[in-house]
Amino acid sequence: MMAGNENALIIFSRLPIGRETKTRLSPLLNEEQREELHLAMWHDIFSEVLKLRRIDVFLYWTGSGDVKDYLKFIPSSFHLMKQSGVNLGERMKNAAKDIMSLGYRRAVIIGSDIPSMRAENITRVFNALNASDAVIGPSKDGGYWLIGMSRFIPDVFNITSWGNSSVLNSTIEILKASGLTYEFVDTLNDMDTPDDVMEFMKLTCNESSSTYKYLELAGNMPL
Repeated sequence: MMAGNENALIIFSRLPIGRETKTRLSPLLNEEQREELHLAMWHDIFSEVLKLRRIDVFLYWTGSGDVKDYLKFIPSSFHLMKQSGVNLGERMKNAAKDIMSLGYRRAVIIGSDIPSMRAENITRVFNALNASDAVIGPSKDGGYWLIGMSRFIPDVFNITSWGNSSVLNSTIEILKASGLTYEFVDTLNDMDTPDDVMEFMKLTCNESSSTYKYLELAGNMPL
């Protein structure tokens, strides 16, 4: 396929399989609850993404299952692609390369576990990419929930260790060393740990989300 728009949004996600998703939320949530939480977060982020205009959306998935078993949860307008690579950096690099090779001028990668994300967060990113080579959405744990680029920047994914507090600083160092321009957008948190759940549940702005409603229903939250 060739680019239908100038902008592409890439959503990285595991399939909502309980034993494989959000394992760091155990024992707070059992396998069935983690699967249902994953689906609730899908609902929230997909609903926000569908508000965007003139943006093609790609769901890059991974997991032991078959994405066809989950089509009833995924908007039909999304393009489905399987992740490839031995680690997160390589998988994101391959996805960004694929998308930019299709002719997109701007590509943004996000996760599927940011239930506080809103459509306007993504709109600001694409606007910022009109003036910068890269845009980063920091997270409070020292990583990032979003990275966008107006050109393919393979080196930005060449980080030795992912999932720790040095990811954001390492990414910035790579961009600076390459002489590329970058800027930051909204700081948001993904949901990986019980502490992330606690913080999310304390914010009244999240109360209308499917994720909040599910966690409230699940009970035994450490509030």
